Amino acid sequence: MPKAFVYPALRSTRDNFKCPSCDQALIMQDDPQPRTYRCNNQHSFDLAREGYLNLLLPQHKRSRNPGDSDEMIRSRQRFLNAGYYEPLSDAIVAAVAKAASGPEQTVLDLGCGEGYYMQQLRMASATASTKLKLLGMDISKFAVRLAAKRKMDARLAVDSVYNIPLFENRVDTAISVFSPISIEETARVLKPGGQLIMVGPGAEHLAGLTALIYEQSLPHGGNTAGLEKTSQFNLLEQIEIKQTIVVTGSDILDLLKMTPYYWHSRPEQQEMLAKLDKLETLIHFKINVYQNQSS
Repeated sequence: MPKAFVYPALRSTRDNFKCPSCDQALIMQDDPQPRTYRCNNQHSFDLAREGYLNLLLPQHKRSRNPGDSDEMIRSRQRFLNAGYYEPLSDAIVAAVAKAASGPEQTVLDLGCGEGYYMQQLRMASATASTKLKLLGMDISKFAVRLAAKRKMDARLAVDSVYNIPLFENRVDTAISVFSPISIEETARVLKPGGQLIMVGPGAEHLAGLTALIYEQSLPHGGNTAGLEKTSQFNLLEQIEIKQTIVVTGSDILDLLKMTPYYWHSRPEQQEMLAKLDKLETLIHFKINVYQNQSS
């Protein structure tokens, strides 16, 4: 029988996830087996077999299965594992390494999905001088389960990025890849001077794909509008990635299904894309690096 997964011992209770019901620290229980986390008010949460905590309370759900659909997540996992977005993952790894300011770095992936970018960070950390502590969260339980199966030594939770289950000033660097964030919650959990790495689409992202779906493609607007208007974060750096890729075979339909374009495409367009041998398209990403100004 496989050994039960448990999170490693933490230096203080404030390093634990906090209870979504009362904000007390969730402590691992020793009996009858170390798979239950409980706060002082006796709210308890069982660690899933794969090694994550589901902290999304039923009253905080807006649907039965919040987040991206299982099909979209599976398609994204296959497409990312094929390496098409390697230029982006390399840039994220470099930005996280650049943000490190000491011998240890706690990194939180907001909207971690199925864990691809976290896994790239973990693999890069094997040869880095900074010890990396990975935290990930997503509102989709299915996505977090897949992330946990990657076995990348990360602490994972199902919850909303608008209600981060961490105490104040716990995170050195937060990343968000195509995911919305709460500016206030992100600033709260980041240490003063900590960095936020926001990844969003450039204006020409996937132009080769959208040209086959829309008569007139609208440029992407990005996902940093709120950050540009807040005093809580100061923009440190902007990085742009623009490169042509050739997507082949079944990966083409996976690319479509992992994007919102799938829901706007007609059945005949989906059928046409499924029959293509290859698709040439531009990938265009913008990475904005911000510093937390909160004290």
